[in-house]
Amino acid sequence: MLGTQDYDRLSETGLVQAALLGQRLAGEGIESWPVWSGALRRHRQTVDALPVAGVVQINPCLNEYRVDHLLMAAREQASHLGLRPPPESAFADPVAFLATFMAWFPEVLDYWQRDVLRDPINGSWAAFQTRVLLAVPAWRRCLRAGRSVVVVTSAGVISTLVAELCGHDLEWQRRLNVSLYNASVTELGLEHDRCWRIARLNCVEHLAERGLQTLA
Repeated sequence: MLGTQDYDRLSETGLVQAALLGQRLAGEGIESWPVWSGALRRHRQTVDALPVAGVVQINPCLNEYRVDHLLMAAREQASHLGLRPPPESAFADPVAFLATFMAWFPEVLDYWQRDVLRDPINGSWAAFQTRVLLAVPAWRRCLRAGRSVVVVTSAGVISTLVAELCGHDLEWQRRLNVSLYNASVTELGLEHDRCWRIARLNCVEHLAERGLQTLA
């Protein structure tokens, strides 16, 4: 939860969002679909709210990068890189300054993606991008066999996968990264056994009626 010492957990709102997501997916018949998930606690909490009947494939390749460490590295290297970080008060209260961080974060991502911003915790963008794509061949095999796949992960991973598979550039990926809602639904399809297409992107109908669209 943003603004706490333990970010890797769902807030009370997040638990409600996950339950509503589970209700939506139950209506789409996912019980028999294979499920893949990152290994983070918030990923597993989300999976627990889904109508899953089979074994869940827990794969650390689907883990999110550490946003807090990227921001810290950007802050420490700001003068050298020419970055203009938010004021000190923003770092003291990230919840209140969420919009400020969301506006600044695409620039931080851009510097990381160009290998200008160095972060020993997250490593390089190229390594992150390579890692999150490792599961794609297994998903492709499932789709070829006529089986859909559910993937539970985070905004950075989702935006990277969608951009790479559907041929969008990194600027598009950065915009999507900061606009994906928690517990939203993004769906990709495989055409002619090789071309990926976007069927749904960042859908939140299951959250809208209760005003539960949140970004972090």
